[in-house]
Amino acid sequence: MPYLVSSTASNVALGVNFQLMKGVLSAARKKLPFYNGTLAGTLEKNGSTAAVKWERIDNLAVATSTLAELTGTAGFPTRNTVLPTIATVTATILKKGNAIALSEEIDLLQMNTRAAKFLDTLGANAGESLNVLMETIYSGATQIRYSNGAVGGGTADTNVTAAISVGDIKWAVNQLNRNSAMKFTSDANGSTNIGTSPVRSSFYGIAGSDVEEDIRSLTGFVSVETYGGYTSTMPFEFGHVGGVRWSSTEIIPVSTGAGTTTATGLRGATDILTDVYSSYIYGKEAVGSVGLGNTHATTSAEMFNPKNPPAVEIIQHKPGSAGAADPYNEVGSLAWKSWWIGAILNGNWIAKIRSGSSKL
Repeated sequence: MPYLVSSTASNVALGVNFQLMKGVLSAARKKLPFYNGTLAGTLEKNGSTAAVKWERIDNLAVATSTLAELTGTAGFPTRNTVLPTIATVTATILKKGNAIALSEEIDLLQMNTRAAKFLDTLGANAGESLNVLMETIYSGATQIRYSNGAVGGGTADTNVTAAISVGDIKWAVNQLNRNSAMKFTSDANGSTNIGTSPVRSSFYGIAGSDVEEDIRSLTGFVSVETYGGYTSTMPFEFGHVGGVRWSSTEIIPVSTGAGTTTATGLRGATDILTDVYSSYIYGKEAVGSVGLGNTHATTSAEMFNPKNPPAVEIIQHKPGSAGAADPYNEVGSLAWKSWWIGAILNGNWIAKIRSGSSKL
C-alpha cells in the first residue's frame, strides 16, 4: 500500500526553499447528474439479506364488458374478477470504496489545511465513482437510436453518421410517451419578465459535454436562462428541447472510432473513424438506486456535497489507531465506503441515443 509521505517528491513535497501559499489549489470537480430523478431506496441494516426488490403493479386490461342486471334470488352476485400482474426487479447490493494511507509526516511537516483537502477529495471521489457506476446502469437501456440523418436511424454504432438531431430526440420521447412514461416536470408557461420562455412538460436527459453543444444548436432549443427563474431546474441543467430538459457531464464514456462514416465535421481520429457518444432520456421511476441504512442522493446537488455525500461513510483513522499493526504510531488513513446498487426499473421508460459530435 503506498503511503502519502510528505518528504518524497512523488507525493507531496516539503515546504522547503519556497513559500507555500496558505490555500491549496482546487482540482476540477466534474458535473455528476446520474442521480437526478432516480428512485432512491434503502436496504435496512441487520436485515439478514443483501438483496433488494422493487415491485410494480402493472395496469389492468381495459374493462369494456357490460355488467348485467342482477335478477333472481338475493345473494352474493357472481362476477368475473382479474388477477393483477406484479412486475419485479431484483439486485444484490455491492460494497464500494477508496482510501488514502497517510504517514505521520503529513501532520508533522505539512500545513494543516491539507487534511481537510484530502477529505474533500475523497468526498468528491465518492460522488464521481458512484455516478460512474450509475452511468453503467443507464447504459443498459435497450431502446436505442443510432443517429445517421435518416428516418429510423441506423442499427449499430457503425451506422452513426451524424450528430444528435431533433428527430433522434423525438424518437426517444415518442417511445417513452407510447409506453406511458411519467414526466418529471409539468408545463411551465413563462412569466411576465422580459426574455422568459415557456417550456412543455418534460422528461430528463443527460448528454456528454461534447454533445451538449450540438443540442444547444438544435431548432427549438430553449436555454435554461430563459425559464430557470420561474420554475425549478435540475443541477447542471442547460436547456430544453423536444420535451426533454437536458443536463451534461464529462463522465459519459466515448467510444473512440466506433463510427465508420464518410461524413465530415464529426469528432474523431479521421472522417472515417468517428467517435460515438451516448445520450439518455428517461422518465420518473425508470432508474433506481439503493444504499445500506440510508438512501442515495436523488439530485446531483446532494451527491456533490464533498464532505457528506448521502449513503457514503467518510472514515478517518489517526496514526496509532491500528494498535499492534502500527507499533510506531506512524500510519493513518482516510477513506470512503458505500453500499450501493442501481437498476433500470422500467426499460420502457428510458431510451439511449448513440450519436456523433460536431467538430468545433
